[in-house]
Amino acid sequence: MSTALATSIPSENSLLKTLFSYDGQHLRPHLEPVFLPPGKVLYDCGDPIRYVYFPLDSVVFLLANMEDGATAEVGVVGYEGVLGISVCMGADTTPNQAVALIANRAIRLRAEVLQDEFARGGLLQLLLLRYMHALFIQVSQTAACNRIHHMEGRLCRWLLMVHDRLKSDQLPLTQEFIANMLGTHRPYVTVAAGLLQKEGVIHCQRGYIIIRDRQGLESRACECYGIVREEYDRLNETANYVSNIRRPVSGFKLRNETGATA
Repeated sequence: MSTALATSIPSENSLLKTLFSYDGQHLRPHLEPVFLPPGKVLYDCGDPIRYVYFPLDSVVFLLANMEDGATAEVGVVGYEGVLGISVCMGADTTPNQAVALIANRAIRLRAEVLQDEFARGGLLQLLLLRYMHALFIQVSQTAACNRIHHMEGRLCRWLLMVHDRLKSDQLPLTQEFIANMLGTHRPYVTVAAGLLQKEGVIHCQRGYIIIRDRQGLESRACECYGIVREEYDRLNETANYVSNIRRPVSGFKLRNETGATA
């Protein structure tokens, strides 16, 4: 792994960038960069939360699994956030499954270390509380959106949320996968995606959705996208302000989640 890549790791996650710019250097020995292979299950329903994960360029989905095998996405986390945040509220297990379906790199931290640091108060507690609020808005708005809004608006909202976190116009997504995430049937997604493609907003090809017109996608998305985006913008305003105080620390070696060092 190159020195440049190792140096950039802490600052690629917004929460870590802010924390390390100000008062988080004492946490450096506890941070472990890892690679999340595609389909990696970070937590299964009822699993104990032993680590929290700060995605760098990976996208992790929070899934609600039903007894009949049906699943639906209830939240998505990327470079703006952290997985396992409920340990700061006294929980030690999770009711949802967390899966890195768009996989790449993350940094993990033992849950008890985060709990101890959160209990100290200070900047980390402030950032995590604000992040919890933004995540709560996302989860609650997703529930309302899936119940009330039409498929095209929901699809546009969901694609925008993934696009924000992946930072690429090529989204490695299938229509079957999107249908599972939205808790609907594939034909509904196919029809909505076909209309968007006809209008030049997206392009569908095998295994990918390509964003052609971001502005057009935003204009067709339901109101839920703007509500959620506004909360994360507020979080970023706080993070960006504090990040200008000091430079982030650096120097990590990437470790594969299977145990091998890259």
